[in-house]
Amino acid sequence: MKKLFVSVFLVLFAGFTLLANDADLFSLDYNAVKSEFSQLDQLAAMVTSNTELTYSSLMITNSNMIAAMRLVPESLPQTGEKNPVLGIPSFLWGCGLGVVGMLCVYIISDQDKVETKKAMWGCVTWSVVVVIVDVIWWGALWGASSGI
Repeated sequence: MKKLFVSVFLVLFAGFTLLANDADLFSLDYNAVKSEFSQLDQLAAMVTSNTELTYSSLMITNSNMIAAMRLVPESLPQTGEKNPVLGIPSFLWGCGLGVVGMLCVYIISDQDKVETKKAMWGCVTWSVVVVIVDVIWWGALWGASSGI
């Protein structure tokens, strides 16, 4: 049986290797990349030279550049909140990984106490859920074994 699995794997691997002939997908044209970023470089120069520049004022003065670059205004409100650690909310880090999640949040967020506290509450929530489920489980097991 082991020989059959190895043989099937080798045949499939060889077949996929023979079909993988699109090397042009991985070639990079540096001149095309440079031309694509030329407008972005112009925009970066304008922003660094004028600190008062806003999206609306840029839309009035250089609407063709914005249309060509497909720029959009920031869609999220400016609440002052930081982005979550690796895109995952800190509460879920603590809830899913427990103490290890808290440690990850603490290290990755550069010792941010607010984010670590959110991860701690996630860890506490998960612990309470586990304790409640265990009590119900053992209570049902004890009730079933005692014939109640």
